[in-house]
Amino acid sequence: MRRKKVAAAVLACLTLAVCALGARAQDAAQVEELLKPVTAAKYPGADAVAVLDETHVDVEESGLSHVNRTLLIKVLTEKGAAEFATLRFDYDPASSVAEIKKLTVFRADGSVQEVPPSRIYDLPQPQFMIYWDPRMKVASVPKLDPGDAVEIETYSKGFVIAYLNDPAQPGDEKYIPPMRGHYYDVVLFQGSLPIVRKSYTIVLPKDKPIQAEVFHGELGSATSFGEKSLTYTWWKENVPAAKREPRMVDDQDAFPKLVLATVKDWPEKSRWFYTVNEDAHAFAYNDAIKAKVEEITRGLMTDDEKRFAILAWVARQIRYSGISMGKGEGYTLHPGIMTFNDRCGVCKDIAGMCITMFRAAGFTHTYPAMTMVGAKVEKIAADQFDHCVVATEVAPNRYKLYDPTWCPFSREIWSSAEKPQNYLIGSPRGEDLMETPPAPASDNFILIESDGTLNEQGNLAGTLTITGGHYSETNLAWAVVNSPASEVRSVFEQWVARISPRARLTSYRTTDPVEVTKPFSITLTYSVPGYAMVAGGRMVFVPPMAHGILDSPRMTDFMGAVKGDKRSYGIYLRATRDFTFRETLTLPKGYSLTGAPGYAKVDGPAAGFSASASMRSDRLQFNENLVIKQKIISAGEYQNLKSAVDAFRAAEQAPVVVGK
Repeated sequence: MRRKKVAAAVLACLTLAVCALGARAQDAAQVEELLKPVTAAKYPGADAVAVLDETHVDVEESGLSHVNRTLLIKVLTEKGAAEFATLRFDYDPASSVAEIKKLTVFRADGSVQEVPPSRIYDLPQPQFMIYWDPRMKVASVPKLDPGDAVEIETYSKGFVIAYLNDPAQPGDEKYIPPMRGHYYDVVLFQGSLPIVRKSYTIVLPKDKPIQAEVFHGELGSATSFGEKSLTYTWWKENVPAAKREPRMVDDQDAFPKLVLATVKDWPEKSRWFYTVNEDAHAFAYNDAIKAKVEEITRGLMTDDEKRFAILAWVARQIRYSGISMGKGEGYTLHPGIMTFNDRCGVCKDIAGMCITMFRAAGFTHTYPAMTMVGAKVEKIAADQFDHCVVATEVAPNRYKLYDPTWCPFSREIWSSAEKPQNYLIGSPRGEDLMETPPAPASDNFILIESDGTLNEQGNLAGTLTITGGHYSETNLAWAVVNSPASEVRSVFEQWVARISPRARLTSYRTTDPVEVTKPFSITLTYSVPGYAMVAGGRMVFVPPMAHGILDSPRMTDFMGAVKGDKRSYGIYLRATRDFTFRETLTLPKGYSLTGAPGYAKVDGPAAGFSASASMRSDRLQFNENLVIKQKIISAGEYQNLKSAVDAFRAAEQAPVVVGK
């Protein structure tokens, strides 16, 4: 009897093994059929192709999500093979689980290689400024050759960001989102690789319908229902690789995007955000905070002065360094008392410190607000935020926004780089999604006034006074405060070197960048031997201020956006800008302007340019103005921007002629 049982068991095992081998063979055959048409000839220029990208999400009544994903990549070049030599998946153990269930290599010769678990590593993520102990699963893929493919199957639950409940709670409780019973996601259907097919399926309890909308393109979709569940699927096929462009808008504002959420509307989200922080006593203050607020605001008369003084203190005294507080980390702001003692935090904690001190100063209707830096927030009430700021109700239903993370060494209370920008205030009555108004270019002006002298030998000497407004003024101040004291001079030397490689900085001075109650200015004195070409009683030179001395990634980012004749995507700039250059150049006695270039004049909805050269007594007057009127410039308005920037660049090469 015992032998029969053993034999039966062996037979059963053999049968299962044969079935498993058959299933694997069938899977391999199916994969081979998918891979066969994906060739370098069909996808010229592609290093790899996403042959299949399938995501299946099961959402429980509690909001806990189980995500299974299968990703099949075929490499077409050596570069692609090197790119997919390792695969990385990030997670946060305080709020999520991540597993690599299966990793398989399909060779070009038809062989199949299962990658053992020993080649999958669980490692700490590299961390900088935010230390929340995130981790990553890293898979080491056996050497790939062009024509090979790698398939990875992953499973995750919870959320990647650590804003959930107490990690010590048993079972899956710690993976349930704090807005219990709700789920959201934002899914892009285009990326750096060509995609043969990408699909996203979500299964929810029948009493938990989801709101969804597709942006920037079209997706196939299907909906079905069972006795206890609703199933939604979206897909897209034969998607080309995205061709990225300089300074293009965020991927979420360019590529086909699915936004979905079970939350009814933004007021519901607003009330939750208010409640979760009030329940955590995030804005309670003690005697030490109250005393510091009284010290900061002593002698100030108006509410605006008091709030600005508190903002400036928080901005400079609470350094940006994120340390996990454990339970409630993420969307729950660190308690103000904790931040006051630690003197550090991320944006939400710096904002929380500001809210705490505002309330201690009597501004009790002050609340946290969420915003998204660099991208639009869609109307579906899914979490689309990455930054936290402060909103004070200064009149019924009228708020003033403050951003202490932005404001060290800035006279702005809210960055002009975030105009326009969507935001959501967490208030007891529940707010709708709002948007800051655009900043006119005149707010972010830079004015350079130059007073110079040119002698008969062509030697130039001059003084530049540089001032700015809002975003531009902040960048001028950062040129000083973000440079070691020993390197400030070299920064200004680089600026005057734009006039000529022979330019020498004679001296410089600045106002105090820390004193944010007063305008900031920079004064540079310089000389350039042999600046003008001299011959036969005439001098030929480009007006010094036509050289655009402030050319830098932060101050003139629009310059880098102008490449090529056309664009497919919009342009995202740091801010609007208005650059004005006013130059007075004293000429040798008897000299006057004998030849001036015909500067192009450009004016349009996105940008404008004008310049002129004329004489006033014995002085050459050069005036130039470049205006960037929009922070986000559509692809259709690119030609206007290009024309203005091209005219600006052309002026840098256009000499004037002066003579007796």
